[in-house]
Amino acid sequence: MLGDSVRRRQRRPDRGEGRARRSSGRSRGSSRLWAWVVAALLLPFGVGYAVAALVLFPPTEEQVATATGVAVPELIGRTSGDAERELAELGLELTEATELPHPEAEPGEVIAQDPLPGQHLRPGAGVRVAVSSGPPRVRVPDVAGFPLERARELLQRLGLEVASVERQSETPTGRVIGIAPEPGTEQRLPATVTLVVSVGQPVVDDPTVPDSAAADPTAIDLLEPVDTTTVPAPPPQDPPEGDSRGAGDDPANAHFGDGVLPAYGDTSGAR
Repeated sequence: MLGDSVRRRQRRPDRGEGRARRSSGRSRGSSRLWAWVVAALLLPFGVGYAVAALVLFPPTEEQVATATGVAVPELIGRTSGDAERELAELGLELTEATELPHPEAEPGEVIAQDPLPGQHLRPGAGVRVAVSSGPPRVRVPDVAGFPLERARELLQRLGLEVASVERQSETPTGRVIGIAPEPGTEQRLPATVTLVVSVGQPVVDDPTVPDSAAADPTAIDLLEPVDTTTVPAPPPQDPPEGDSRGAGDDPANAHFGDGVLPAYGDTSGAR
């Protein structure tokens, strides 16, 4: 009897132990519940972020290239051949080289590039460059017959400097009658073009019309000043010694012989 009662007591669970077991079971159930709640809240957020990142706002090529791409080198100032070789070494390709005039850069020198230096491209991507073709050149247009100002404006728009000279011709005044260098000539800028401009027909004298501007010789003589100054008579001179003539004799009669009228003096004896 005594042994049976002891065995029954050992089989009966302790009330405190039972309560602890029940409490631990309830706590584990609560933890699982909260884990499912958090997962249920985070799952829509994760799905929405993935849709926004991959569908609505996908990464750009530049962002992808920045992460796994090649930086574009500086190509300006190099020749097109050097630029092509450098790009090939980096795994890039020179896809286009456009020639453009440049006033200072040597022909064949890279003057622009796209993309700019420092940007990233995926391996195998292409780079475009602009290459200098040398100073700009223009062809001289034919402006013969144009008014001077209209021809000057047209040439200056092409980058040419203009000089002009005047010539007489049958072409109306102010019209271009000559161009140097000749039209169609290719000029390397800066360059100067000289325009020959008409000043009209030359003035020709008509022989049938008297020249009113000619001076009248008579009028010129009348206008010349006349010298009215009185010239004094020379003083009388004494005859040399041994001369038989008197001091009052006229020397003009000295060479006349008999029967010849004296140049001066009394002519009554001749009668």
